[in-house]
Amino acid sequence: MRWVWAKIVALAGAGLAALGAASAAQGPAFAQAYLQRLGGHIDEARRTLDEFSGGAAAQIVGTGQTRERLVEAFAGRLADLEVSRAAIENASPLWQPMALALQADRDIMSATAHGFTPGLPLDSAGLVYALAGLALGWAAWELCQWPFKEKLRQRRNSRSRNRAPDGA
Repeated sequence: MRWVWAKIVALAGAGLAALGAASAAQGPAFAQAYLQRLGGHIDEARRTLDEFSGGAAAQIVGTGQTRERLVEAFAGRLADLEVSRAAIENASPLWQPMALALQADRDIMSATAHGFTPGLPLDSAGLVYALAGLALGWAAWELCQWPFKEKLRQRRNSRSRNRAPDGA
């Protein structure tokens, strides 16, 4: 029975490690999906800014402080999005998911996550993230088991001390 339990525990650990690998491997793919969506937001913000700066929307809004405030707001939004994109694109492929976590627009990230379909990464960055996820998943499993293993070790030690002859 002990052998079966050991195999079940090993299988659970391998499953958790595989889940970690599969999850972490999605980081680079998610970063690319985010960059595509971000590019669309940048294009739309630029088009809207152009419309308020001198296009048809500028004629509707007219002149004055309202139009200036709108232009400033859209220019600021466009600048923020471009800074975010530059930070993520300029990061190495291995660091893009980290740059994304630091620079992402939360609304765009949420929309990206909603539409994201996990895939099988076949590039080196995906492999590195998969291996890191495998190691983290395995480490998490070992940490979860540690208190139980320690308790079992203490119980075995106390049993072996109780069984030892007194020598008297």
